[in-house]
Amino acid sequence: MSRFRFRLEPVLQMRQRIEDEAQQALARAERLLQEAERGLTLAEGRLRDAYVSASQAEREGADVIRLTWHRNWIVVKTRDVEASRLDVRDRLETRNLRLQQAQEAHKQRRVLERFKDRARLAFDSEAAQREMQAIDELATIRAARRAGEFQ
Repeated sequence: MSRFRFRLEPVLQMRQRIEDEAQQALARAERLLQEAERGLTLAEGRLRDAYVSASQAEREGADVIRLTWHRNWIVVKTRDVEASRLDVRDRLETRNLRLQQAQEAHKQRRVLERFKDRARLAFDSEAAQREMQAIDELATIRAARRAGEFQ
């Protein structure tokens, strides 16, 4: 009896590799997004600290130069926050793209796996049918021999 051989197995393996690579790319994109979100949180914290520091300097009656420095520092920190927000947005878009690619790769692999499963089922069914046919033939031969013995 022959063994089951799925002729598209190399294609299935290639699709598995593609899916694995897509999952790795998605994981990298997720890590980069988390890093960007942490960076944004830190930048927002630094901006809040800059505002607190400027308010404290105003209450202490700091001179114009020091107050101007604080306002400029707030502008710099505000730009940092905006840059971090853009970075988060870009990385979120990248992550969403990688997610779509991973889902598509998974879908493509599953299509071939289902095809393989159906082919395996058909092979097993045909093998069982041939086995039953062989058993029936043996039973017929035995019955014919027995019938010949009784005559």
